[in-house]
Amino acid sequence: MHRVLLVSGSKDLIAHVKQSLEAEATVMSVDPAIDNMIEVAAQFQPDGVLVDSDVRLGARTAFERLSTMRDWFEDLPMIVIGNESGAQLILTAMRAGAQDFLDRDAAADDIRKVVSRHISAGRARSVTSSHILTVLSVGAGEEDGDFALNMAVSIASSRPREGVLLVDLGLPASNTAISLGLDLSFRVKEAVKEMSRLDRALLDSALARCPRSGLYVLPLALYGDTDTWSVNVHDLRALLEICQSLYDVVIVSCGPFSRQEELINLPPDDAPFFLPCNQRFTSIKGAAEMIRFVRHVRSGKQEPILVIHEFAPGMAPDAAGIRSAVGAVRAVELPVRWSELAESVNRGEPLGLVASTPYAQHLTRHLQALNLLPLPDSGETADQPLRAWARKLLGVLP
Repeated sequence: MHRVLLVSGSKDLIAHVKQSLEAEATVMSVDPAIDNMIEVAAQFQPDGVLVDSDVRLGARTAFERLSTMRDWFEDLPMIVIGNESGAQLILTAMRAGAQDFLDRDAAADDIRKVVSRHISAGRARSVTSSHILTVLSVGAGEEDGDFALNMAVSIASSRPREGVLLVDLGLPASNTAISLGLDLSFRVKEAVKEMSRLDRALLDSALARCPRSGLYVLPLALYGDTDTWSVNVHDLRALLEICQSLYDVVIVSCGPFSRQEELINLPPDDAPFFLPCNQRFTSIKGAAEMIRFVRHVRSGKQEPILVIHEFAPGMAPDAAGIRSAVGAVRAVELPVRWSELAESVNRGEPLGLVASTPYAQHLTRHLQALNLLPLPDSGETADQPLRAWARKLLGVLP
């Protein structure tokens, strides 16, 4: 049986948790207002910690109380228990380093599942442990969503044992569903409603997943939606933080939310931002304005990476001219005709999954340079032609 330390002074909550976990764990309760919690923990040696968000620990904010708990038990999974009150308490718990959140009135079965899952994982998981990749948009250019999707499927297909999630905030709706041939029914709005009990198992079962790449997709809106996608930006940020704690890579296609400072400031200092652009002057002008905006909001942090879609090779301005006009420190070039992107959507076959296309080859090289895709094994690659000839000539090699 597991050992769980419950930090609470509420007799009702203590009784509820002990009854819920009686078949799974030995629960020891401790009230920091009257007990020496560190000494009790040293003697009990728990496998995980449950913390009552209302616990008394001096005249401090909830964030300070929970952060103190995280510091005391930094090597243990920490789950916060509190009243469901929108995104604020959940977000505070996640920022303080908690792995999960339980409502005070959660059913016994839910408590058992959450506690068992995190203790079985065997290690604490930081909310910043995953990659979070942000794709901004300067307008309604379709290539913005195309790039986010192609980058997402490329990363997902290269990480088959990891969880890769695309959060698609395009409005009124992007081409993701058509491009992947998926029925997207679970949206951001539903995820926000379930935020107090979100976990990896719930999301994996609810989200649509691309069968070819393994990519999970969480859209903001579906085709035909009117105003049913509406979501509070603070709730959206809280949801993204939770997703970041659950998945190994989270790609956020910001769409019309590209100028929301709540979202722009979410990724860590070294997280890459991508800004798609093309040869249209309106796109170039918008990209220059967006880069200035991000520099102002994230002063001294990672510069946005300009992604140049060169629709018409040889046409002015070329990639070098665009980069100079925008003032980008870093840029990547993706040679592709607009018709190719449109056809890939209509076929339901993203170019990122068609390795033979120049687009996919350029994209792969750029993502490898950013350490988002594994580098090819040079020895194995060099050996492949020899093995192929041997198969043809001798027919004996596997």
